[in-house]
Amino acid sequence: MAGLSLSCLAKLGAALLFWVAVALIQKFNWDHGGAKALVLLAVLLATPVAIAVAVSPQPQRPRYRREGRWMPVVIGALLVLQVAYAVKELRHPSLTDVASTTLAAGTLLRDGGNPYAAPVDAAAEAETGSARFAGYKYMPLTPLAYLPLGTPLGERGIVLTNLLLHLGVVWLVYRLAADMAGASAGAVAAMLYLSLPLVPFQLFAKGVTDAVAVLPMLAALLLAWRSPLLSGVCLGLSLSAKLLPAALLIPVCLPEAAPRARAAHLLGLVLGLLPVLPFLAQAPQAFIDNIVVFNLIRPPDSTSWLLGAPALAATIAHAVLAVAFVAVLATAWRRPPWPAGRCGLAVMLILGAILAGPAAHHNYQLWWLPLMAALLGAALAPERLPSAAPALYQSGNRPD
Repeated sequence: MAGLSLSCLAKLGAALLFWVAVALIQKFNWDHGGAKALVLLAVLLATPVAIAVAVSPQPQRPRYRREGRWMPVVIGALLVLQVAYAVKELRHPSLTDVASTTLAAGTLLRDGGNPYAAPVDAAAEAETGSARFAGYKYMPLTPLAYLPLGTPLGERGIVLTNLLLHLGVVWLVYRLAADMAGASAGAVAAMLYLSLPLVPFQLFAKGVTDAVAVLPMLAALLLAWRSPLLSGVCLGLSLSAKLLPAALLIPVCLPEAAPRARAAHLLGLVLGLLPVLPFLAQAPQAFIDNIVVFNLIRPPDSTSWLLGAPALAATIAHAVLAVAFVAVLATAWRRPPWPAGRCGLAVMLILGAILAGPAAHHNYQLWWLPLMAALLGAALAPERLPSAAPALYQSGNRPD
């Protein structure tokens, strides 16, 4: 009994540390890039531990089934609070320029225009001093996703779309964790994710658009073992919304090491990228300038530890990220990991990219928080499958 109490306390402590880390990341914003980087690095270094715990054996205990009955109540209460917060923000939305440029890009798309060849981003033009970078900065699926509600409702449409996307993300967080370790893991993951104030604030008060890319990215991970074709389609759709974070997950979404599965995954990826082709074909230079070149030439801002650091520091950070990406790709190509490994490696690559990038804005945290919540759900669940691998994988459906 004492051992059980100690285990429960350790799990509660780990959940609290995660919540505090995210709160610190939210607190350390402009002019605190160094402090934020330290917290992000600490989370990155702790991720392998979470993977190890998530895949370690743990016997099921009937008592935990009784103790877990309160979890759906907490999840329901958190969902009600977040929906109420979204409704509150609907009254007088005051969103960031990300929302306004997305609405402008959607209007151009509706009228047959090209948002990459039109001046929709005055801030980027002023920052660079060149009209070359005045086009839209995200991939075409993002404005398309906000078009149905954004056209009639304006900024309120952004908030409502984000609410729908958010509910989908919560569901996928639950499913990813349940896939790793059972239903109780899914419930813990959903509670962890819903307890983070940073997420609803960014989605409903700021109107950031990252959930459009995160939702299909999570689906790609969930489907990686079930359907290589659909997993590839989802990953391609995520890329069609934003290059990052989906590009970082290409290695960890690889299906089993069979030529047919790999070919189906590649086909799905190409299909998911089809929305990009008309814009790339119509104005290739404008598209590449605003999607790729702009991000390559951006100087560090005060949310990044690289501001004021020697140029060599950025070079080293980029090299480390490149080596990590290639190492994960080589490992996954030979033997794709189980779900916990997929989520954990994705978290580490995303955090590495944020640390190596010129900015560590709050909306970037929405890329890895759902994955970390799912991983921690599997690690901290009151009961989980003995091998932390669901029946889908226990049946032997895993490559050698």
